[in-house]
Amino acid sequence: MRQATRVAEAETESGLATGTSGIAVVGPTATGKTALAVRIALRLGPAELINADSRQVLRGLRVGTNAPTPSDLGGVPCHLLAIADPGEAFSVADWLVAARRCVGDLTRRGVRPILVGGTGLYVRALLDGFDLAGGPPDPARRSSLNARAATPEGLDALAGELRRADPEAAATVDPRNPRRVVRALEIVAERGSLAARTRDGAGAVWVRVGLDAAAPLHRRWIAERAGAMLDSGLLDETREALSRGVAAAALDGSGIGYREALEVLAGRSSAAEATLEIVRRTLHYAKAQRTWFRADPRVTWLRRERDDDLDELVGALLTAAPVR
Repeated sequence: MRQATRVAEAETESGLATGTSGIAVVGPTATGKTALAVRIALRLGPAELINADSRQVLRGLRVGTNAPTPSDLGGVPCHLLAIADPGEAFSVADWLVAARRCVGDLTRRGVRPILVGGTGLYVRALLDGFDLAGGPPDPARRSSLNARAATPEGLDALAGELRRADPEAAATVDPRNPRRVVRALEIVAERGSLAARTRDGAGAVWVRVGLDAAAPLHRRWIAERAGAMLDSGLLDETREALSRGVAAAALDGSGIGYREALEVLAGRSSAAEATLEIVRRTLHYAKAQRTWFRADPRVTWLRRERDDDLDELVGALLTAAPVR
């Protein structure tokens, strides 16, 4: 298996076989990244997962963010799930601090970290040693940016400014999330790039494994997941979040599906229409993720062709790349 052989070569270079590094499982949404990471963890052991999905850090929004359940994890711990409230100021830099602390703890315990998620900037920031903290915001500038971001037209204009100033970073920031767009613009203004690399020595080289799927299969999985979200309580979850004081705007920026759920609850859309819109937006998002990760030549790709091929992929991967 040529792709697995490439992983074996990467492990030799990174020292993974001696337990000095970790594995990152990345790629488009709805391809089975968590399921693959769990299988790898169970085969390697001891190993634990670290969430690198910017939606799954949110509390109380499991359905719409497709956060893994205990059953999905099969007893494998997964860190950095449900650590921030919707609408709370939680930046990439905040996640990075928590992720570095988590990696350090796992390393001290002799546990291999397996990073899993599709938020490209989270992955790059941790694995490549970015420093994203930035300085404290300028109150006057932030007030001005927030005022512009308060209208759809102003937010679109700010997202356009971010794309022109830092296209790479803009690909990882939800253009409909005012808080994230504003903070990204603040950091870009200060540093020149959201992903300015200022830390020396990012640490050990990680093995980066990308998971993708044949296009017809992936479209089917996305459609099935969209339907399952509504069937498994997305409307109730959205209603409950509103009842505990989460703003509709914060929900809208918390993951694909909440905007559609809000429309259904307001009587402006049907469940069937919401499902179609979730599928459309998810396909668009998956395309952006694919573009981001495919641009990194260090990612070795595994391609799914069937619903039941994950064990086969893991077996071939670890046979070609024995890990100690």
